[in-house]
Amino acid sequence: MKPSSSLNNLIEVPSSSVALFSRDGHACMRHLVSRAEVEYFRPALEETTNVGRYDFRALEDRDTYGKAFLQVHNLWQKDATCKQFVFARRFAHVAATLLGVEGVRLYHDQALFKEPDGGYTPWHQDQTYWPLDTDRTITMWMPLVEVTPSMGTISFVSGSHRIGNVEAGTISDTSHRKITDWIRKESLPVHTYDDLEVGDATFHNGWTLHSAGHNSTGNMRSVMTVIYVADGAGITTPTPAQQFDLELWLGGQRAGDKVGSVMNPLLYP
Repeated sequence: MKPSSSLNNLIEVPSSSVALFSRDGHACMRHLVSRAEVEYFRPALEETTNVGRYDFRALEDRDTYGKAFLQVHNLWQKDATCKQFVFARRFAHVAATLLGVEGVRLYHDQALFKEPDGGYTPWHQDQTYWPLDTDRTITMWMPLVEVTPSMGTISFVSGSHRIGNVEAGTISDTSHRKITDWIRKESLPVHTYDDLEVGDATFHNGWTLHSAGHNSTGNMRSVMTVIYVADGAGITTPTPAQQFDLELWLGGQRAGDKVGSVMNPLLYP
């Protein structure tokens, strides 16, 4: 079967992974896709990211957020091959299974490419930005290359999804300091996925605290993410930090609506 259609084949999600995700707010699915499948989609994902990048400043001229990664959103709207990757039923099935819900919709996708010598990604919570009335949200974080600690692997505070919003603010040096101090004060468990092979992917809840180290190598750390929200979730009145997401990702819908615009298709079942 061609890789362009094979990602619609479902796999069995181990009950142990579901239990780990429920307990820790994150899980790693090893060999979620084959190397051949990644190699098929990677050129389109990388080319679309390179074409879509908007920040061409030198690293030393950017702030901490700008140094963390090149960020390009909604690749599925820019390229047909990228759309096949983002809409893959295999990924959405895993997301729904880990969340324990019947169906998931696309919130949005984004490429996060950490450049050679790129900076660290501060501690943060994704859902700080999302005007949603549910905690049933999940992000798939899939490297397109082998990722080692020197490239900026991803770390999570296990169990932090059960706390909800820790009020650390948007991603910044300030959020990093606040959360780092809180982790030390509370002696919270931090888990780092030190090595991820091509085909591995992590999944984390929208409230799970996470960060990544800087890229000290000469190679690009190419990562593709897809964010899902449980079918039936509602839209809340946005905070100032969430206004951007309301306008960009939710297809013109407003507070009180159920997520369901053409921007947020049902990907599973």
